[in-house]
Amino acid sequence: MDLPPASPIALEADLRRELASGERVLWSGQPLAKRLKGGFDIWLFAVPWTLFALFWESMALLPWSASSKTPAGVTWTFGIIMPIFGLPFIAVGLWMLWKPIRAMRQAGQTLYALTDRRIVRLVGGPARELHSVLLDQIGPINRRELPDGTGHLRIETHSTTDSDGDRQTQTFDVLGVPGVARLERLILENRKG
Repeated sequence: MDLPPASPIALEADLRRELASGERVLWSGQPLAKRLKGGFDIWLFAVPWTLFALFWESMALLPWSASSKTPAGVTWTFGIIMPIFGLPFIAVGLWMLWKPIRAMRQAGQTLYALTDRRIVRLVGGPARELHSVLLDQIGPINRRELPDGTGHLRIETHSTTDSDGDRQTQTFDVLGVPGVARLERLILENRKG
């Protein structure tokens, strides 16, 4: 269930409750919904997809509306199989249309913070989620910055090797925040090790 955006004041209060004794906040910010992956550009594909799926479904249901003129075998064969075949395509289209709206709502419930000990992602709501990485666990950082200063950080936290010998890297992502270069600089200045 998606909830309305939490107020920044409520998220800050939730963050303060999560801090350890003596832990200080060096930076905090909410992601900008328009800068998150899954933006409204998906609609360029989702709208025609959904419209075609709805057209397909209406054509598939046509034998039922013209049942007096359509042979019974055609009505029962194509009138049941084809509409059922079209339902997953409608569901996928509606999901693609909902995805950017969901991302916007989730951005309004998310707060990133950098403390003198860790970097934190707090997602507010009735079931509050907190993800954090200690500063001494932070490895290489990849930054993607847009001209307006917003951007993403991909922070490597640790690597493992799977049973095939392939390297698996765990990351902590900070998405769509303003002043991403400043955040990266603060992380580099305060990390230990």
